[in-house]
Amino acid sequence: MRQFLTVVLVAGLLWFGWKFYNYARTQVKKGDEPARVDYNAPAPGKLPGMPAHLEAELDEARRQGPQEILAFLARHRMEIQDPRLAEIQLDYVVLVGPGNRKEAKRMLDVVGARITPDSPVYQRYQALRKTYE
Repeated sequence: MRQFLTVVLVAGLLWFGWKFYNYARTQVKKGDEPARVDYNAPAPGKLPGMPAHLEAELDEARRQGPQEILAFLARHRMEIQDPRLAEIQLDYVVLVGPGNRKEAKRMLDVVGARITPDSPVYQRYQALRKTYE
């Protein structure tokens, strides 16, 4: 009986060793893979359509005025999509409107041609459109 228990104990240790080896090998492979980071994810609390890494540059452009917002949009137009693009353009309308109503109306027409009534910025667009009619 003693020899049987020794064989069972050795077999159990070999089985446990094999399972531990497989577990450790898979964990090492997982550790070698680079972490996946989605650089196109929107910033928390913001509308989707613009990568979070552009937020600081947009804030700086807003501080510098409406012309810098246009320059920002020109530089990053391929990275920004609606509804965030429409939101930024409406911000531009608010900033440029008091000094240049014609430019504000032009930008409102650009935004209005693109957004639909189910857009999250549609109510803001409607309010601004009434202001500049």
